[in-house]
Amino acid sequence: MVELATVPNEARCLWTQETHRLEFYDCCPYSHNPEPGSTVSIMYDPGEVILEVASLRAFIDSYQGGRGEVRSMEGMIQEITQACADVLNVYVRVEADLYIKPFQRMFLKCQACPEAQRPKPYREPAEVFGGQMT
Repeated sequence: MVELATVPNEARCLWTQETHRLEFYDCCPYSHNPEPGSTVSIMYDPGEVILEVASLRAFIDSYQGGRGEVRSMEGMIQEITQACADVLNVYVRVEADLYIKPFQRMFLKCQACPEAQRPKPYREPAEVFGGQMT
């Protein structure tokens, strides 16, 4: 499986915001969505490292024809967002502009922080207190 790689951030200025915009298509093995012209934009303020562009291209291309257990356009963009946040160890925002069959356009926005910094998921009070609440 293709993995993301990073390179050191040279940090030659006060602040940097990075955006990678990549075209991609034919990720679903059944519908062949999204169609050509679809883009994904990955945005972040680099910390110690930045995304290495060749590995990023290979990582996005690895979704062509389907990848792992991802079964939706939303799931694919969420997985890309989380993978980038984890490898960069910073907060990441992703926007996707997808041309979808039949004759649709889908815009998705996702945000992720590194897995180690994610808050625990919300649990219902009954779950926390071991039974029904009165």
